[in-house]
Amino acid sequence: MPDFHRTNVDDRSFIRGAARLLIAPITQAKPTKIGDVIELDDTPATGAQYDAKTGWIDLGATKTGVQITLNNAEETFDVDQVLGDISSQPTSWECSVGTQLAEMTPEKMQIAWEGSAITLDATPTTGSEQEIGFGSPTSYTQRRLAVLFQRPNGLVRAYLFHKVQRQPQESSVTHAKTGEQISIPIRFRALQDTSVTDIQKRFFIVRDQDTGTP
Repeated sequence: MPDFHRTNVDDRSFIRGAARLLIAPITQAKPTKIGDVIELDDTPATGAQYDAKTGWIDLGATKTGVQITLNNAEETFDVDQVLGDISSQPTSWECSVGTQLAEMTPEKMQIAWEGSAITLDATPTTGSEQEIGFGSPTSYTQRRLAVLFQRPNGLVRAYLFHKVQRQPQESSVTHAKTGEQISIPIRFRALQDTSVTDIQKRFFIVRDQDTGTP
């Protein structure tokens, strides 16, 4: 007798596990495939397999996972003769990526809090000191963003965001004797890339390896 329940339970459809975040300057060429972000070849000419490609930087360890959120608002339509809505239409769309950065370095704080350039002061007699400043910038830094996930079979799924920038997110650093390790909540707002002609691909695309050996 045929199976009544139609499901596809495999490594591609059932997903659980940590993700890897990488960013690049907005001047970086827009990634169109996974190999634009990381090295997939197991015998590359330079570096090693899964190394970030030139221009891309890993955001490192995270806490609480990585959340990709998509939402929209809509307007409904009705008429006097019908008790209820007869149709609806989207009026706006929003997309964001959120996580907590667990590596408390000046480089990570710079990204999360729109920090100044990092400088190195070699004049102190007790050793060099890095300096970074924080204030009230009047604009956000736009970047490319990639969220990567590797399935147990070794194949990779990538969420490639065309253009993101920091979204308002309250965060604090607490130095205490006990409690959770310090991490910085961060949320990136995905912006629509109007240079993409297909309006259904203006936030991001998903590239999923489904055959072959990585």
